[in-house]
Amino acid sequence: RILDTFADADRLAQVTPGTAKRWLLGYTYVRQGQRMTVPPVTPREASVSGATFFDLIEVVAIGKFKEKGFSLAAVRRLVDMCQTVLGVARPLTSVVFKTEGYRIFVEDAGELIEVLRTPGQTAWNEILEPFLENLDYRADRVATWWPQGRAAGIRVDPAWVGGRPVIASRGIRTDILLEQWEAGESIADIAHDYELTPQEVESALRFESSLRKSA
Repeated sequence: RILDTFADADRLAQVTPGTAKRWLLGYTYVRQGQRMTVPPVTPREASVSGATFFDLIEVVAIGKFKEKGFSLAAVRRLVDMCQTVLGVARPLTSVVFKTEGYRIFVEDAGELIEVLRTPGQTAWNEILEPFLENLDYRADRVATWWPQGRAAGIRVDPAWVGGRPVIASRGIRTDILLEQWEAGESIADIAHDYELTPQEVESALRFESSLRKSA
């Protein structure tokens, strides 16, 4: 399922514009007159023109590695190691990574553990584990992401409105609720019109506001 563009993935993952495309497709640059090529951080289907739901999940995961101080080279090595040890093509979107990834960080010997030794366990405990707990899986692959935790009631699911964030109870897009509010409608009126609780509308407004702040 296609989100639409890499810009959509940037916005939902709350990374700077152009980041998702660079991480997922790689890029080139010129240094001292020579063209240098930087490979993608994680593999994807080359035939897909836009950003998929799985692409989005990977961008969020990579962003969290970066927040913890990992270089993109270290994340590439992690992905390569997980592909080998866990036997999955896109480990960051696999339930196996959730259940076995900690072992990669803490126990496996080799070059990767040397790279990740200092931040590895802390990154898993403080960033990766909470993120992975906000993912639902179906047939061993990520099926739903709860970007602000399940309690907030906002889900991103490719089976719902093409992967747009929605209020889970009714499938109403959060950006539509923000548009209604910005047009002057009260939270109470919006809740009544869409058969939501005021708390659900407020949650949607907070979520959409957080996306704008990160843009």
